[in-house]
Amino acid sequence: MRIRTVFLGLALVFAVSLMCEASQAVAQNANKPAAKKAKPAAKPAAAAPAPAADSTGQAMTAPKPKPRPKRKASMAMAGVPNGVPACLKHLSKMAEKDPLIDYDGHPSEIVNGGLLWSDLKSRCSIAGDEATKKKVIELAGAWRTKDGARVRSILAELESAAGTK
Repeated sequence: MRIRTVFLGLALVFAVSLMCEASQAVAQNANKPAAKKAKPAAKPAAAAPAPAADSTGQAMTAPKPKPRPKRKASMAMAGVPNGVPACLKHLSKMAEKDPLIDYDGHPSEIVNGGLLWSDLKSRCSIAGDEATKKKVIELAGAWRTKDGARVRSILAELESAAGTK
């Protein structure tokens, strides 16, 4: 009698777990957009009709399809430039725009992944110079607060110290 009760209890637990999983699967499929139906492949013509002739008796050909337009290059700046002067020029180019762009995007990548990165493989590291490092940290703070004038003045100081002007 006890064994039957145990087996019935296990069967009940198993059935409830299957129902829960099934209801989750149905809920997930309900949230997905309907899949697009594939177009049926064109059937090959067994006997292609002869091309029509114009008034002069010459065969006319179908117009050629237009080529796809080429994709335009993205205007977004990406990557960390090589060398400290190039990094500073790149930052100042981004800082020229009056409403400063968000620091968390590309400027953060250059500052954290380039200037402040103390690895030998870094493209533009200033890790050995403590004074410049403090200026770069000050630059990052000013950029986060969107203080455009202060960002531009700090960048001018850093560029003059690096000898880029």
